Amino acid sequence: MGESLTIEIDGAFGEGGGQIVRTAIALAGALQKEIRIYNIRKGRSPPGLRPQHLAAVSLAAEICDADVAGLKVGSTEIRFTPGICTGGEYERDIGTAGSISLVLQTCLIPALFAKSPTILRIKGGTDVPWSPPMDYLACVFLPIIQKMGVAVELEIEQRGFYPSGGGSVVATISPVGELSPVDLSDRGELKGIGGRVVCRNLPQHVAERIKNSALKMLSSYPSVSIETESMTGPSTGASVVLFADFENTRVGASVLGEKGLPAERVGEMAASFLIESINSNETLDEHASDQIIPFMFLARGRSAFKTSELTSHARTNLGIVRQFIDRKAVVSEEGRLVRVSIE
Repeated sequence: MGESLTIEIDGAFGEGGGQIVRTAIALAGALQKEIRIYNIRKGRSPPGLRPQHLAAVSLAAEICDADVAGLKVGSTEIRFTPGICTGGEYERDIGTAGSISLVLQTCLIPALFAKSPTILRIKGGTDVPWSPPMDYLACVFLPIIQKMGVAVELEIEQRGFYPSGGGSVVATISPVGELSPVDLSDRGELKGIGGRVVCRNLPQHVAERIKNSALKMLSSYPSVSIETESMTGPSTGASVVLFADFENTRVGASVLGEKGLPAERVGEMAASFLIESINSNETLDEHASDQIIPFMFLARGRSAFKTSELTSHARTNLGIVRQFIDRKAVVSEEGRLVRVSIE
Protein backbone atom coordinates (compact mmCIF):
# COMPACT_ATOMS: atom_id res chain seq x y z
CA MET A 1 0.00 0.00 0.00
CA GLY A 2 1.16 3.48 -0.74
CA GLU A 3 1.93 5.98 1.97
CA SER A 4 -1.00 8.18 0.87
CA LEU A 5 -3.48 5.38 1.64
CA THR A 6 -2.39 5.01 5.25
CA ILE A 7 -5.04 5.99 7.79
CA GLU A 8 -3.51 8.07 10.58
CA ILE A 9 -5.02 7.47 14.03
CA ASP A 10 -4.21 9.75 16.98
CA GLY A 11 -4.05 7.48 20.03
CA ALA A 12 -4.64 10.50 22.29
CA PHE A 13 -8.07 11.14 20.72
CA GLY A 14 -11.11 11.02 23.01
CA GLU A 15 -10.56 8.87 26.08
CA GLY A 16 -7.10 8.05 24.74
CA GLY A 17 -6.85 4.45 25.98
CA GLY A 18 -6.45 0.94 24.64
CA GLN A 19 -9.94 1.02 23.11
CA ILE A 20 -8.56 3.12 20.24
CA VAL A 21 -5.97 0.46 19.45
CA ARG A 22 -8.51 -2.38 19.63
CA THR A 23 -11.09 -0.67 17.40
CA ALA A 24 -8.57 0.62 14.85
CA ILE A 25 -6.80 -2.73 14.49
CA ALA A 26 -10.12 -4.60 14.20
CA LEU A 27 -11.38 -2.34 11.39
CA ALA A 28 -8.01 -2.20 9.63
CA GLY A 29 -7.96 -6.00 9.49
CA ALA A 30 -11.56 -6.33 8.31
CA LEU A 31 -11.28 -3.60 5.66
CA GLN A 32 -7.66 -4.35 4.68
CA LYS A 33 -6.54 -0.78 5.37
CA GLU A 34 -3.02 0.16 6.41
CA ILE A 35 -2.97 2.28 9.56
CA ARG A 36 -0.50 4.16 11.71
CA ILE A 37 -1.48 4.72 15.34
CA TYR A 38 0.60 7.30 17.22
CA ASN A 39 0.41 8.81 20.73
CA ILE A 40 -0.76 5.41 22.00
CA ARG A 41 -2.04 5.76 25.59
CA LYS A 42 -0.18 9.08 25.73
CA GLY A 43 -1.80 10.30 28.95
CA ARG A 44 -1.68 6.96 30.77
CA SER A 45 0.88 5.78 33.29
CA PRO A 46 2.86 4.09 31.92
CA PRO A 47 2.15 5.25 28.35
CA GLY A 48 2.34 3.02 25.28
CA LEU A 49 1.33 -0.56 24.66
CA ARG A 50 0.91 -2.94 27.60
CA PRO A 51 1.30 -6.74 27.32
CA GLN A 52 -2.47 -7.15 26.90
CA HIS A 53 -2.51 -4.78 23.89
CA LEU A 54 0.52 -6.57 22.48
CA ALA A 55 -1.30 -9.91 22.66
CA ALA A 56 -4.39 -8.47 20.95
CA VAL A 57 -2.50 -6.77 18.11
CA SER A 58 -0.15 -9.71 17.49
CA LEU A 59 -3.05 -12.18 17.36
CA ALA A 60 -5.02 -9.91 15.01
CA ALA A 61 -1.90 -9.60 12.86
CA GLU A 62 -1.67 -13.37 12.62
CA ILE A 63 -5.34 -13.66 11.66
CA CYS A 64 -4.98 -10.91 9.02
CA ASP A 65 -1.52 -11.95 7.79
CA ALA A 66 -0.42 -8.41 8.66
CA ASP A 67 2.97 -6.76 8.89
CA VAL A 68 3.36 -4.75 12.10
CA ALA A 69 6.08 -2.25 12.90
CA GLY A 70 6.73 -0.97 16.42
CA LEU A 71 5.02 -3.83 18.23
CA LYS A 72 6.64 -3.93 21.67
CA VAL A 73 5.71 -3.11 25.25
CA GLY A 74 5.88 0.64 25.82
CA SER A 75 5.65 1.52 22.13
CA THR A 76 3.61 4.68 21.45
CA GLU A 77 3.44 4.15 17.69
CA ILE A 78 2.66 1.17 15.48
CA ARG A 79 2.06 0.64 11.78
CA PHE A 80 -0.31 -2.19 10.84
CA THR A 81 -0.44 -3.41 7.23
CA PRO A 82 -3.00 -6.22 6.89
CA GLY A 83 -3.17 -8.90 4.24
CA ILE A 84 -6.08 -11.27 3.68
CA CYS A 85 -7.91 -12.99 6.55
CA THR A 86 -8.00 -16.65 5.60
CA GLY A 87 -9.34 -18.22 8.80
CA GLY A 88 -7.68 -21.12 10.63
CA GLU A 89 -6.65 -21.97 14.19
CA TYR A 90 -4.63 -19.63 16.41
CA GLU A 91 -3.46 -19.60 20.03
CA ARG A 92 -2.35 -16.81 22.32
CA ASP A 93 -1.35 -16.71 25.99
CA ILE A 94 -1.82 -13.15 27.26
CA GLY A 95 0.00 -13.97 30.48
CA THR A 96 -1.36 -13.79 34.05
CA ALA A 97 -4.81 -12.17 34.14
CA GLY A 98 -4.82 -10.08 30.96
CA SER A 99 -8.39 -9.75 29.68
CA ILE A 100 -9.44 -12.44 27.19
CA SER A 101 -12.60 -10.51 26.31
CA LEU A 102 -10.63 -7.43 25.24
CA VAL A 103 -8.36 -9.53 23.02
CA LEU A 104 -11.46 -11.11 21.47
CA GLN A 105 -12.85 -7.60 20.88
CA THR A 106 -9.85 -6.90 18.65
CA CYS A 107 -9.94 -10.18 16.73
CA LEU A 108 -13.67 -10.87 16.29
CA ILE A 109 -14.40 -8.35 13.53
CA PRO A 110 -11.51 -9.34 11.21
CA ALA A 111 -12.36 -13.02 11.73
CA LEU A 112 -15.96 -12.38 10.63
CA PHE A 113 -14.66 -11.40 7.19
CA ALA A 114 -12.20 -14.27 6.81
CA LYS A 115 -12.51 -16.82 4.00
CA SER A 116 -13.14 -19.73 6.38
CA PRO A 117 -13.93 -20.26 10.10
CA THR A 118 -11.46 -18.97 12.69
CA ILE A 119 -10.78 -20.84 15.92
CA LEU A 120 -9.07 -18.86 18.68
CA ARG A 121 -7.73 -20.41 21.88
CA ILE A 122 -6.81 -17.60 24.26
CA LYS A 123 -5.35 -17.93 27.75
CA GLY A 124 -5.50 -15.22 30.42
CA GLY A 125 -8.23 -13.64 32.53
CA THR A 126 -11.93 -14.42 32.06
CA ASP A 127 -13.26 -12.41 35.01
CA VAL A 128 -11.00 -9.43 35.69
CA PRO A 129 -11.42 -5.72 36.52
CA TRP A 130 -11.93 -3.05 33.83
CA SER A 131 -13.19 -5.46 31.17
CA PRO A 132 -16.38 -7.39 30.36
CA PRO A 133 -16.49 -10.86 31.99
CA MET A 134 -16.72 -13.74 29.52
CA ASP A 135 -20.27 -14.47 30.72
CA TYR A 136 -21.26 -10.94 29.69
CA LEU A 137 -20.06 -11.69 26.17
CA ALA A 138 -21.80 -15.08 26.15
CA CYS A 139 -25.10 -13.99 27.72
CA VAL A 140 -25.50 -10.39 26.58
CA PHE A 141 -23.33 -9.12 23.73
CA LEU A 142 -23.12 -12.17 21.47
CA PRO A 143 -26.92 -12.73 21.48
CA ILE A 144 -27.35 -9.09 20.42
CA ILE A 145 -24.93 -9.20 17.48
CA GLN A 146 -26.33 -12.60 16.52
CA LYS A 147 -29.23 -10.52 15.17
CA MET A 148 -26.73 -9.03 12.71
CA GLY A 149 -25.69 -12.45 11.41
CA VAL A 150 -22.72 -13.04 13.72
CA ALA A 151 -22.19 -16.69 14.66
CA VAL A 152 -19.68 -17.33 17.47
CA GLU A 153 -19.36 -20.44 19.62
CA LEU A 154 -17.75 -19.67 22.96
CA GLU A 155 -16.32 -22.37 25.22
CA ILE A 156 -14.95 -21.28 28.60
CA GLU A 157 -12.52 -24.11 29.35
CA GLN A 158 -11.10 -22.61 32.54
CA ARG A 159 -11.84 -19.52 34.60
CA GLY A 160 -9.13 -16.98 35.26
CA PHE A 161 -9.56 -14.38 38.02
CA TYR A 162 -7.28 -11.46 38.86
CA PRO A 163 -4.40 -11.54 39.69
CA SER A 164 -3.46 -15.19 38.98
CA GLY A 165 -5.33 -15.66 35.69
CA GLY A 166 -4.90 -19.09 34.16
CA GLY A 167 -8.20 -18.94 32.27
CA SER A 168 -8.74 -20.46 28.84
CA VAL A 169 -11.40 -19.73 26.21
CA VAL A 170 -12.00 -21.21 22.76
CA ALA A 171 -13.95 -19.03 20.30
CA THR A 172 -15.09 -20.43 16.96
CA ILE A 173 -16.03 -17.61 14.60
CA SER A 174 -17.92 -18.30 11.37
CA PRO A 175 -17.45 -15.97 8.37
CA VAL A 176 -20.43 -13.67 7.91
CA GLY A 177 -19.82 -12.24 4.44
CA GLU A 178 -22.04 -9.26 5.18
CA LEU A 179 -23.46 -7.92 8.46
CA SER A 180 -27.19 -7.16 8.66
CA PRO A 181 -28.34 -3.87 10.19
CA VAL A 182 -30.32 -3.98 13.43
CA ASP A 183 -32.84 -1.46 14.74
CA LEU A 184 -32.87 -1.52 18.53
CA SER A 185 -35.12 1.51 18.96
CA ASP A 186 -37.68 -0.57 20.87
CA ARG A 187 -36.71 -3.36 23.25
CA GLY A 188 -40.16 -5.02 23.33
CA GLU A 189 -41.65 -6.90 26.28
CA LEU A 190 -39.52 -8.34 29.09
CA LYS A 191 -39.41 -12.12 28.65
CA GLY A 192 -37.36 -12.98 31.71
CA ILE A 193 -34.18 -12.48 33.69
CA GLY A 194 -31.19 -14.80 33.66
CA GLY A 195 -27.76 -14.91 35.18
CA ARG A 196 -24.71 -16.86 36.18
CA VAL A 197 -22.68 -16.86 39.39
CA VAL A 198 -19.19 -18.34 39.14
CA CYS A 199 -16.84 -19.07 42.05
CA ARG A 200 -13.42 -20.69 42.13
CA ASN A 201 -11.66 -22.06 45.22
CA LEU A 202 -14.42 -20.73 47.48
CA PRO A 203 -16.99 -22.58 49.62
CA GLN A 204 -20.17 -23.59 47.77
CA HIS A 205 -22.29 -21.35 50.01
CA VAL A 206 -20.61 -18.22 48.59
CA ALA A 207 -22.16 -18.76 45.14
CA GLU A 208 -25.53 -19.55 46.72
CA ARG A 209 -25.45 -16.40 48.87
CA ILE A 210 -24.67 -14.24 45.83
CA LYS A 211 -27.49 -15.91 43.91
CA ASN A 212 -30.05 -15.65 46.71
CA SER A 213 -29.36 -11.98 47.41
CA ALA A 214 -29.83 -11.19 43.71
CA LEU A 215 -33.02 -13.28 43.55
CA LYS A 216 -34.43 -11.43 46.54
CA MET A 217 -34.01 -8.06 44.82
CA LEU A 218 -35.41 -9.38 41.53
CA SER A 219 -38.43 -11.17 43.06
CA SER A 220 -40.98 -8.83 41.45
CA TYR A 221 -39.86 -9.72 37.91
CA PRO A 222 -41.18 -12.67 35.86
CA SER A 223 -39.16 -15.82 35.07
CA VAL A 224 -35.95 -15.19 37.01
CA SER A 225 -33.33 -17.95 36.71
CA ILE A 226 -29.73 -17.73 37.96
CA GLU A 227 -27.21 -20.56 37.53
CA THR A 228 -24.33 -21.20 39.92
CA GLU A 229 -20.97 -22.81 39.22
CA SER A 230 -18.56 -23.47 42.08
CA MET A 231 -15.32 -25.38 41.42
CA THR A 232 -11.61 -25.42 42.07
CA GLY A 233 -9.20 -23.82 39.61
CA PRO A 234 -5.88 -22.02 39.04
CA SER A 235 -7.18 -18.74 40.48
CA THR A 236 -9.56 -17.64 43.22
CA GLY A 237 -12.54 -15.35 42.81
CA ALA A 238 -16.25 -14.78 42.32
CA SER A 239 -18.21 -13.19 39.50
CA VAL A 240 -21.88 -12.59 38.73
CA VAL A 241 -23.47 -11.61 35.42
CA LEU A 242 -27.21 -10.85 35.24
CA PHE A 243 -29.25 -10.00 32.15
CA ALA A 244 -32.77 -8.96 31.21
CA ASP A 245 -34.03 -10.70 28.08
CA PHE A 246 -36.43 -8.57 26.04
CA GLU A 247 -38.17 -9.44 22.78
CA ASN A 248 -35.67 -7.44 20.71
CA THR A 249 -32.56 -7.04 22.87
CA ARG A 250 -30.76 -7.74 26.15
CA VAL A 251 -29.26 -5.54 28.83
CA GLY A 252 -26.79 -6.82 31.40
CA ALA A 253 -24.90 -6.07 34.59
CA SER A 254 -21.86 -7.64 36.20
CA VAL A 255 -19.95 -7.46 39.48
CA LEU A 256 -16.68 -9.08 40.54
CA GLY A 257 -16.21 -10.26 44.09
CA GLU A 258 -13.54 -8.56 46.18
CA LYS A 259 -11.84 -9.33 49.46
CA GLY A 260 -13.91 -7.80 52.23
CA LEU A 261 -17.02 -7.48 50.05
CA PRO A 262 -19.75 -9.76 51.47
CA ALA A 263 -21.29 -12.26 49.04
CA GLU A 264 -24.73 -10.78 49.67
CA ARG A 265 -23.49 -7.35 48.64
CA VAL A 266 -22.08 -8.73 45.36
CA GLY A 267 -25.49 -10.12 44.42
CA GLU A 268 -27.31 -6.98 45.53
CA MET A 269 -25.01 -4.71 43.53
CA ALA A 270 -25.45 -6.72 40.33
CA ALA A 271 -29.24 -6.81 40.76
CA SER A 272 -29.33 -3.08 41.51
CA PHE A 273 -27.35 -2.27 38.35
CA LEU A 274 -29.67 -4.46 36.28
CA ILE A 275 -32.83 -2.94 37.76
CA GLU A 276 -31.45 0.53 37.00
CA SER A 277 -30.91 -0.50 33.37
CA ILE A 278 -34.40 -2.03 33.11
CA ASN A 279 -36.05 1.06 34.62
CA SER A 280 -34.19 3.40 32.26
CA ASN A 281 -35.86 1.87 29.17
CA GLU A 282 -32.50 1.76 27.38
CA THR A 283 -32.17 -0.85 24.64
CA LEU A 284 -28.42 -1.36 25.14
CA ASP A 285 -26.44 -1.00 28.38
CA GLU A 286 -23.31 1.15 28.51
CA HIS A 287 -20.96 -1.75 27.67
CA ALA A 288 -22.86 -3.11 24.67
CA SER A 289 -23.48 0.40 23.33
CA ASP A 290 -19.79 1.12 22.84
CA GLN A 291 -18.91 -2.39 21.62
CA ILE A 292 -21.63 -2.54 18.95
CA ILE A 293 -20.69 0.69 17.14
CA PRO A 294 -18.10 -0.84 14.73
CA PHE A 295 -20.54 -3.65 13.85
CA MET A 296 -23.30 -1.15 13.04
CA PHE A 297 -20.99 0.90 10.82
CA LEU A 298 -19.95 -2.25 8.92
CA ALA A 299 -23.56 -3.39 8.39
CA ARG A 300 -25.29 -2.32 5.18
CA GLY A 301 -28.35 -0.33 6.16
CA ARG A 302 -29.60 1.75 9.06
CA SER A 303 -29.02 0.63 12.66
CA ALA A 304 -30.05 2.33 15.89
CA PHE A 305 -30.09 1.95 19.68
CA LYS A 306 -30.91 3.88 22.84
CA THR A 307 -28.75 4.03 25.95
CA SER A 308 -28.79 5.87 29.28
CA GLU A 309 -25.42 7.48 28.70
CA LEU A 310 -23.09 7.61 25.72
CA THR A 311 -19.80 6.88 27.49
CA SER A 312 -16.40 8.29 26.57
CA HIS A 313 -15.57 4.83 25.18
CA ALA A 314 -18.61 5.00 22.88
CA ARG A 315 -17.90 8.56 21.73
CA THR A 316 -14.28 7.63 21.07
CA ASN A 317 -15.38 4.59 19.08
CA LEU A 318 -17.69 6.76 16.96
CA GLY A 319 -14.78 9.07 16.14
CA ILE A 320 -12.38 6.24 15.27
CA VAL A 321 -14.85 4.26 13.15
CA ARG A 322 -15.70 7.33 11.06
CA GLN A 323 -12.05 7.51 10.00
CA PHE A 324 -12.54 4.15 8.26
CA ILE A 325 -16.16 4.27 7.10
CA ASP A 326 -17.82 7.41 5.75
CA ARG A 327 -21.29 7.14 7.27
CA LYS A 328 -23.47 9.52 9.21
CA ALA A 329 -24.01 8.88 12.91
CA VAL A 330 -26.86 10.87 14.45
CA VAL A 331 -26.70 11.28 18.24
CA SER A 332 -29.80 12.82 19.82
CA GLU A 333 -31.50 13.05 23.19
CA GLU A 334 -34.85 11.34 23.73
CA GLY A 335 -36.00 12.25 27.21
CA ARG A 336 -33.43 10.78 29.59
CA LEU A 337 -31.99 8.49 26.91
CA VAL A 338 -29.41 9.03 24.18
CA ARG A 339 -30.38 7.70 20.76
CA VAL A 340 -27.66 6.72 18.28
CA SER A 341 -28.58 6.09 14.66
CA ILE A 342 -26.10 4.94 12.01
CA GLU A 343 -27.60 6.13 8.71
